Amino acid sequence: MKIGLSLLVVALIALAQSPTQPRGGPTPLDPLPQRMSPVVQTCVPCHGTRGEGRPEAGYPRIAGQSALYLGRQLDSYAAGTRRDPTMEPIARGLPPDLRVEVSAYFAQTAAPAARGVSTLTAAWAERGRVLAVSGDPRRAVQACVNCHGPGGGGQPPGIPYLAGLDDGYIRATLMAWTDGRRRNDSGQQMAVIAKALSSDDVTAVARYYAAEPPPPPVPTNLVEAGRPRLLPAGMRRSIMLDTRSPDAAGSEGRAPMTGGQDGVGQTGESAETPGAGNTSGGSGDGRADTSASRARAGAASSSGDPVQGRALVASGAYGCTACHVVPGIRAPRGVVGPALGALAARPFIAGQLPNTFDVLVTFLRDPPSQVPATGMPDVGLSSQQARDIAAYLYSLPAAD
Repeated sequence: MKIGLSLLVVALIALAQSPTQPRGGPTPLDPLPQRMSPVVQTCVPCHGTRGEGRPEAGYPRIAGQSALYLGRQLDSYAAGTRRDPTMEPIARGLPPDLRVEVSAYFAQTAAPAARGVSTLTAAWAERGRVLAVSGDPRRAVQACVNCHGPGGGGQPPGIPYLAGLDDGYIRATLMAWTDGRRRNDSGQQMAVIAKALSSDDVTAVARYYAAEPPPPPVPTNLVEAGRPRLLPAGMRRSIMLDTRSPDAAGSEGRAPMTGGQDGVGQTGESAETPGAGNTSGGSGDGRADTSASRARAGAASSSGDPVQGRALVASGAYGCTACHVVPGIRAPRGVVGPALGALAARPFIAGQLPNTFDVLVTFLRDPPSQVPATGMPDVGLSSQQARDIAAYLYSLPAAD
């Protein structure tokens, strides 16, 4: 209780000092539910009982954002990689376990979208839709859906939703990426995108997403949801080398393999792998080098657990499906990076690194250090996590 009261004092002091505090005092709040702990109550003056936010004061809707994402934002405020005069002292005053508690509470709440969204004229709506769905190749701006999913619903637990957020908050966030007040994207992709947008584009995309209906809350245990039950090691090896062997690609008439220029590699252009490249690789006649594929799959099976690797990729916690099509995993089809099918059959990683298991593990752990020009960020994988994911990637067939 002492921690909760002290944090409440910090929050109220910070709120009083905020330049966005509206005149006339705070708006009336709904009665606090019985399950709300004292530490969560410190968030209510700004974000509301159910995380509905206070757009008129600049405080965003946080209801239903994943617990993982909310926790990372609190960590970023505490570390100073996301700057805000109100949130920084509050986050620093919260021990890690209380940050988890706050994040879990608001991840489970639902609230209506913010009222008073700016008028969405036909011109604003169309420009916002184009940026959201297609991007702007002239400005090298990726489509928002590549990461934030169809309709701005997010790709939880790692990537937040945009739909239903106040347009003023979205504009302010894009400006924070532009001027460096927000630096908690390890790959700095958002900073690049934000800097490429004109002021009118920022307004258009913000108003577009503000008019979209917000998604429902996601499970707080989404990182663990769907984790496969571990099979005996011998059975796992049999499954991964037999029924999902990348060597089957040649006999099934799939597209020839290619060396990618971004991400981990690319496959040939096909209806099932949109956005993939078509530069021939592998053996001299365009077919996969099956002996090399077998060697890579064998090394992977003895050094990593493909079942655990699949669970890590499918969890969404590391954003793999935000940029890549991954055969066998249902998710919005990311096209920022190449499709990952039949990786074991390709001669190169990221178009230039030799495709060996240890090189792939090193690349997954810190892509920019291996290929400075890559757009793939360091997502914080441990050595074992990288080995498990590499083992899974080497098991993938050529098409989804």
